[in-house]
Amino acid sequence: MIRPAAPQDAAAIRALWETCFPDEGGFNDHFFAHRFALSDTLLSVEGETLCAMVQMLPYRLRVAGQMRPITYIYGACTDPAHRRRGHMARLLERSFALDRQAGRVASALIPAEPWLFDFYRPFGYQPFFYLDRRTIARTGQGSLPRRLTKSDIPQLAALYDRRTPDCRIVREQADWQAQLDLFDALAKGAYGWFEDGQLTAYAFCWADNAQEALGLTPAQEQGLLDVLGRDELTVLTAGQSTALGCIKWHEGHDAPFGYMDLMYN
Repeated sequence: MIRPAAPQDAAAIRALWETCFPDEGGFNDHFFAHRFALSDTLLSVEGETLCAMVQMLPYRLRVAGQMRPITYIYGACTDPAHRRRGHMARLLERSFALDRQAGRVASALIPAEPWLFDFYRPFGYQPFFYLDRRTIARTGQGSLPRRLTKSDIPQLAALYDRRTPDCRIVREQADWQAQLDLFDALAKGAYGWFEDGQLTAYAFCWADNAQEALGLTPAQEQGLLDVLGRDELTVLTAGQSTALGCIKWHEGHDAPFGYMDLMYN
């Protein structure tokens, strides 16, 4: 049976999550404390047994100059004892039906492993969200950033809109705040560079990578290495070289590609 989650499912949901996504860095606790909602959760059950689940997180996508609602499929998982029985296929098909009923234009997801692009392809998902990945190395002194805070969100949002493709995930104030909180609590934080009071570049950093870095100059890259105390760092930015996520359209579109990141991925 496919059904929405109910309060009595909370313990089983968390147990299945820990089975499929074991974590030692505190992310699971953070996610369940700050982002998880039963109302976003769709379950596949057999009797009293939770077999599989997905999170249907609501987002908006800017496409053709309009902000359109989509679903971000997140935390898709099946209990190892119940795999290869069609649970995920039925969950996804139900999610598509719910999308269409709600007027959502697409379903998006980020495969956790490269081989999963092929797993999701039969359901209609195609690679669509791209980025560039490169490694920066220490070569000299740099331009040091400062730590970003809630007061910087308007400038973060403006720079994001300038530096990413026309088709992109829309980030609300709450989305920016959630990511700042996440990176402050579990990672190395978010950093920004300013000229005459205007934000010109930023980077959201884990210990070994900048998950999203936009607008960095070579001097700012060196400053980022300095503030993180590293000799080299993987940097992800908006681009077209590496497929990050997939989309299944429920309506026609003319966007050739899009951008998404900082999606709890």
